[in-house]
Amino acid sequence: MIKLFAFLRRRAELTHAEFCSGWLDVHAEAVKDTPAFSRHVRRYVQNHALADVDISGLPTAHFDGAAELWFETLGDLTEALGEPSFGEVIAPSIGRFADRKSTIMVAAEEAVQFDRGFGEVKFIGLSRRAPAFTHDEWVRYWIEVHGPMAHGIPEFTRYYGKYVHNYVVPTGLDSIASTDEYDGVVEESVRSVEEFARCLREPRYLEIVRPDELKFVDVARSHFLLAREHAIIG
Repeated sequence: MIKLFAFLRRRAELTHAEFCSGWLDVHAEAVKDTPAFSRHVRRYVQNHALADVDISGLPTAHFDGAAELWFETLGDLTEALGEPSFGEVIAPSIGRFADRKSTIMVAAEEAVQFDRGFGEVKFIGLSRRAPAFTHDEWVRYWIEVHGPMAHGIPEFTRYYGKYVHNYVVPTGLDSIASTDEYDGVVEESVRSVEEFARCLREPRYLEIVRPDELKFVDVARSHFLLAREHAIIG
């Protein structure tokens, strides 16, 4: 399954609450009411960034939300974005609320690591690799080294209801970022902001996982947000 992420910042004249309301109540309906586009979409969720979240050690980005749209294949994604209705309806609709110039879109291959069926709050990290890695090396390291390391520390992963890897793939489309720009998107669902903060204070996380994150992720050039998910389609 291929997933399209769109990381969104609100238009300058809108508050965060106004952006979220318009995105959910107006734009989501436009997507559902445009079958020429939505017929390609298997699932669509909006992740609304939680306002005024301050967790020590977590540099959250100035995004107001992140959309996720699932497609069966990369070809289906390309066809959806090529539909006349995308340019005539979908793009102008999101442009009413989001600053399209600062939007970041990436396509990725989804790999669910585990799903325990809980998690009201989602951590989303749009990652750039450390300079020592190529994109392929970075993905392999995440799959073969960092992922198993984190999975093997129950004091850390006990907080997670769902843990998902998304490996950025090239599309050849100018509107979607390439693997030269971004490498992956991590999603970690937890019960609350407080539990996520406790997770980041776990001694075993600080001793083992965090140093390894800093080894392969260029944190200063990556983007992170905490959000609440709203299911639109699927």
